Amino acid sequence: MSLTLWLSANLSRLAKGTEGFEVDGETVGECIDDLISIVTAIRDTIFLGSQLSPNVQVEVNKQGVDQEERLTKKVSDGDEIRVMYKGR
Repeated sequence: MSLTLWLSANLSRLAKGTEGFEVDGETVGECIDDLISIVTAIRDTIFLGSQLSPNVQVEVNKQGVDQEERLTKKVSDGDEIRVMYKGR
């Protein structure tokens, strides 16, 4: 399954300016894990332990995802995920 994951401008600097990535996964968390396999430097910024930082907002197809559901939200082929970081 192929999805596009977009990073906010302040996160894309960790990816050498790249904002969009083709990722695979059945949940937002799996897609973020796939992104981290490509851009390892991003993990320390968006995670606190095993949870996403409270400064991270996630959207799927331009719809906000509740904090409790950010890693478990199911996604489908062709969906677009946006990961935004409040700060830096």
